[in-house]
Amino acid sequence: MVEARNRTLIRRTLLAAVLMLAVVPAIRLAAHVVVGYGNPTLAKAFVSSPTAAGDALIPITWGTEPNRVDTGLSVACFYVANSSPARPDDDDWPRITAAGFELPGVRSGFTLISASTPGWGLEEGIAVTIPGRTTVMLDFALVAPVNPMGRSTAGTPQELLGIPPRQDAVRRSGTRFCVAGPFPQGFNIEQILNGVVTRFHGVHPNGPSIDYGLWDNALRTIPLF
Repeated sequence: MVEARNRTLIRRTLLAAVLMLAVVPAIRLAAHVVVGYGNPTLAKAFVSSPTAAGDALIPITWGTEPNRVDTGLSVACFYVANSSPARPDDDDWPRITAAGFELPGVRSGFTLISASTPGWGLEEGIAVTIPGRTTVMLDFALVAPVNPMGRSTAGTPQELLGIPPRQDAVRRSGTRFCVAGPFPQGFNIEQILNGVVTRFHGVHPNGPSIDYGLWDNALRTIPLF
């Protein structure tokens, strides 16, 4: 009987270990699933910090210890993946052509340091109207130079900018952006991403067919702050 109890204890211990191993990757992959407000099954994105849910902002300081000065500025790097299914009539669409962020307070002075795909710029103070809801003021937005049809305005109209569909919804998938600016102190990168708004072009054939994506979570109120 003792031997039977020992075998049961061993099985339970092994089961607990297996369950723990299954949970840990899920925690590490915690990020932001984004869905289109008007087309939640056709317009999807996955926005994540580089390595883990607790990734910290990188402070920009001046000087060395013990006289180091905090500039109040920091750097955030993150990835934006377009996990939308390809449109049946054209597998280059829909495309993510902008990703903006709503932050607490009124902030300006952000700079795009780098993007892993070319053609992106940064704009500040962007008002986005969510159809049927309200207007969200984005402190800054990363924007591909496209016309209302989602086509390039920087090169030829046939040049496709933005982020293409069918990308994996996993960390470090998609386009990497690094932005410097007056991010709120005490926030980590994933908390910055809570206020993300993505713009999709070409969700449906014919016409601009624009949709805006928000973090798919009950905590994502409109506006967030």
